[in-house]
Amino acid sequence: MHDTATLSLMSAPFLLAAVPAILSVGLSKGGLTAIGGLAVPLLAFAVPPTVASGIVLPLLCFSDLFAMWTFRHHIDRKLLWPLVVAAIVGVVIGFLTFRMMEERTVGLLIGLVTVLFTVRYWLGAYLDRLAAKAPPTPRAGLFWSVMSGFTSFIAHAGGPPLMFYLLPLKLNRMTFTSTTVYFFGIINLIKLPFFAVLGLLSADNLAISAALAPVALIGVVIGTWLLKVMNEQLFYRVSYILTFVAGLKLMWDGLPLS
Repeated sequence: MHDTATLSLMSAPFLLAAVPAILSVGLSKGGLTAIGGLAVPLLAFAVPPTVASGIVLPLLCFSDLFAMWTFRHHIDRKLLWPLVVAAIVGVVIGFLTFRMMEERTVGLLIGLVTVLFTVRYWLGAYLDRLAAKAPPTPRAGLFWSVMSGFTSFIAHAGGPPLMFYLLPLKLNRMTFTSTTVYFFGIINLIKLPFFAVLGLLSADNLAISAALAPVALIGVVIGTWLLKVMNEQLFYRVSYILTFVAGLKLMWDGLPLS
């Protein structure tokens, strides 16, 4: 693992990757939730994937606080808590298997999750029609929540597995958004001590996270504004293309032949 102390926040290559990566964190918490999986793959252009994960997590937690306050009145608690408990199992599995993987294996896995994340978006309508034919069961919810906790721990990309369960439920928009925001807000906080044990929340990583916190906050503000004024379809199209390319790059770097 590279020593993040050698990184300069003023270096052009680092900022070129870090600013859009952390902006995507804020944008996702400001309402453009679908691009939440972009941060780690983008930041991994400048630092190792495990370091990227360690830098991003405190910023996710920071941004979650604003989102949780905003959506605090519309949570479906009966739906939320069983999903959170199951996701914690996935987090623990991610923690226990993390040390077994080499740096490039972690990058390969993050890249794979990222590519699947984008493919799931592009095939979303088709997959949603398939899911509608088989109404989700509570057991399916627990399974996808475990998967969500695992992919959230490895790549901060727990959204797609959870969506497989939540979207077919056809919740009203505010309930869906609020429950999702609280699900990931709680899971991200739970991940903090596990990341600390793994050494991913080093003083260097936390210093970088703190320096980039204003960028995340700006992203929250911009995300809220963009929802009102921008062509949302175009924004998502560009974001997912970038996410897909970043995921492919991580997968290539993680292959033994590269």
